[in-house]
Amino acid sequence: MMDMTKSREESRKQFEYEAGKTLCLPTSIIELARKGDGYDHAFDSMNIMNPLNGWWHWWKAGRESIEVELPKPEFYMAGGSQYMEKGDVIKVCRTTGIRIKGESE
Repeated sequence: MMDMTKSREESRKQFEYEAGKTLCLPTSIIELARKGDGYDHAFDSMNIMNPLNGWWHWWKAGRESIEVELPKPEFYMAGGSQYMEKGDVIKVCRTTGIRIKGESE
């Protein structure tokens, strides 16, 4: 089972990789701009100021806007012959920022 901290860290690494590609900067430079749950710097790429903190906000918002509707069965195939209980599937979805349709947080 993936915990929430690990999931958020993986998402942040993906974001930093994509931001680095867009800005033509190594990921290590993007990582240096981290400040808490945001970023402390803006980068000048091709004479355009790119607010990294704003990009991070929209990245997270995009992840949070994903919503899935789970089918009725109580068990789900998790690859091969392994099965997961519905509650486990819901927990994994929530920890990755995916909302379950029809449920409030």
